[in-house]
Amino acid sequence: MTIQDKSARITFLEGTWKAVLYDQPEPFHKSLLADYVSSEVIDLLPARTTLQNVLQECDSREVFEESYIKSFLGLTKYWSSLMPESRKMIMGYLKECDLRANGNLRRQLQLHADDAAALTIRWDTADRLYAGIRDLAFKACQNIGLEVLQPRGISAQKADFNTLLQRGQAMLLALLRERINIDKTAVLMAVGYATPVVKIKMMNNLSRAYGDCLDALRGGLLHWALNNLQASSAVELFKDVRQAALLTPPIPESVMRECIEELLAPFTQEFARMSASMEAMPPDPATYAKAQGFFRDKVTVH
Repeated sequence: MTIQDKSARITFLEGTWKAVLYDQPEPFHKSLLADYVSSEVIDLLPARTTLQNVLQECDSREVFEESYIKSFLGLTKYWSSLMPESRKMIMGYLKECDLRANGNLRRQLQLHADDAAALTIRWDTADRLYAGIRDLAFKACQNIGLEVLQPRGISAQKADFNTLLQRGQAMLLALLRERINIDKTAVLMAVGYATPVVKIKMMNNLSRAYGDCLDALRGGLLHWALNNLQASSAVELFKDVRQAALLTPPIPESVMRECIEELLAPFTQEFARMSASMEAMPPDPATYAKAQGFFRDKVTVH
């Protein structure tokens, strides 16, 4: 193999792995590339890693050729489950690097019939719309005394812990429903139906939103508890999940963290129900009238 051929293959691998990881923030879990990268490298990587780390390990162990073969096998196996954006990117890298799959591979590595339509979904508009609503929701939390954003200050509001817990959960669960409804509308106004692959994208968006909301809620409640150690409402509420003997002021921070985690169980359970509902979503769910105007006449092919 010439140096030029080797360079083209490495360039293709980097682009392909980037496409496979489309929509995945770094550090990502190494299992996402287990079917595309040499097992020797996968075994050595930490549980969460970056694309740069993967490339460096492949280079140092000279396993790019092995990974090249493995990647083509992985692509043929998982081609249908990739995002439309991923398939388009990989086809572009094949052409750019002047690489051609042969025989059955050439027939398998093709865009799907509905990819062109799926690529018109305005995820960028959906993200901007959601971000604006998220900012309003987080501000509403601050207005009741729940400091969900860093740096967290000392709120002038005197709401008790139970009120913050209940209202904070309600507002952030409503925010997660907004994420779902916005994404449904983005999909339906562009394509008209929700394919299984598009549902995966929507699930990824919902999971990230849930992680952000859970971190914000957890952090805001702990911040309040740490700054109101003598508040009887906190102690009384914590008694529901911890023995009173462990709650003699000052309550250890580790105990408060555990208590808050248990008190957030309803939030986690409701997210699980949302996720299950997303899985069972029919191909043509109703659009969200509130968001339709943001997507109307804004369809472009990426």
